[in-house]
Amino acid sequence: MKEFGTLYIFELKKILGQRLVLVSLLLGAAMIFGWNLLTFSSTGYYYNVYNAQDGTVERQIANYGAVEAMGRDYLRGLSGQLLDDALMEQLAAEYADSDTGTILSNLGGYSPFSYLNTMLGQEVTAQSFYRDKVRRFEVNQEECLLTDQEVAYWQGKASSLGPFTLDYAGGWQAMARDSGLLCQVAVLLSAMCLCRLFSEEHRTRTDQLVLTSAKGKTTAFWARWAAGCSFAAGLTLVLSGVYILVYGGFYGLDGFSTALRLWSGGTLPLHLSMGGFVLVLLALLVLGGMAMGGLVMLISELLRSAVLALAVPFLLSGITVLGLFQGQGRLVEQVASYLPFSRISTATLHDYFLVPPFQLNAIEFSVPLYVLLALLFGGLCWLCYRKYQVTGR
Repeated sequence: MKEFGTLYIFELKKILGQRLVLVSLLLGAAMIFGWNLLTFSSTGYYYNVYNAQDGTVERQIANYGAVEAMGRDYLRGLSGQLLDDALMEQLAAEYADSDTGTILSNLGGYSPFSYLNTMLGQEVTAQSFYRDKVRRFEVNQEECLLTDQEVAYWQGKASSLGPFTLDYAGGWQAMARDSGLLCQVAVLLSAMCLCRLFSEEHRTRTDQLVLTSAKGKTTAFWARWAAGCSFAAGLTLVLSGVYILVYGGFYGLDGFSTALRLWSGGTLPLHLSMGGFVLVLLALLVLGGMAMGGLVMLISELLRSAVLALAVPFLLSGITVLGLFQGQGRLVEQVASYLPFSRISTATLHDYFLVPPFQLNAIEFSVPLYVLLALLFGGLCWLCYRKYQVTGR
């Protein structure tokens, strides 16, 4: 074990010693900060201007940061209030004022206000909101390719939700909404740092120095593999910390415990808070990043090419972003949905497929899947590594 630890530290220092690591950290942080700065300073955001006299809504262009601040201040005033009939009646009455109605019209990202905006001029109650929008799972079963068992599963989840407490959760909403950006940054930057880990030794023939040492090739290989996976997880954790700090600075970290179902951007009736959902995505990103790092190291050893090892995650990322897996049948869509580029995104909130025979939802199944994939890639890489030492010279 001592020999493994010595080699592990040596391999980890070798990875961290690359200038590319510091560049990756700075680039990742700059992209996260720059995206938020660009979003908040954008003046091309459309918002609703409500006219209480005739109940009409006019679309105008405004600064996103100003509109977000307007909704944030209003929701903070409602923080901690239970969404019951009295509060719903109070909210509906506030449409009598144009200024307040304008604020409410731009809070469509929260399901109670989205519901109110579609029910203007009609009688609304909290019970009707819970019954129609929260505790009922509605989806086009044929279009989504769902089985009767899957529909019953999600209906059972939805029927036990509520009641909810209002709060501003813009920071956690934005983190969930932009989690795909963090995934792209973390996975691809990790791949850039790991793609040469095995192929470089083959190119320079320095692996012979390790293989002839007293510690042996088995210990040397698994120490390097563990160092690569640890680096992928560590870089993801660091970037995740930067991600939370940057979004907290722009939006605030209020509303961690606000029910996820209050966010109209998600349709899955999960028993999670908005902050809890973000932490789940970050945990999946760490595991998914380790699995993708394992894939990169496997290709690096198998093909002995850093370029090809780096090309694969970029290719998978591009195919996912372009949506080329969509419309290819349930099997292809379901398999492709477990790529980190799909799973660590708001697409998870629209993934209704269950995994037979376990009947696990997408989030539950992703955890053991990523762990098993990382181990599988490690085992395959070891077989390639061992075979090369015997036949590749």
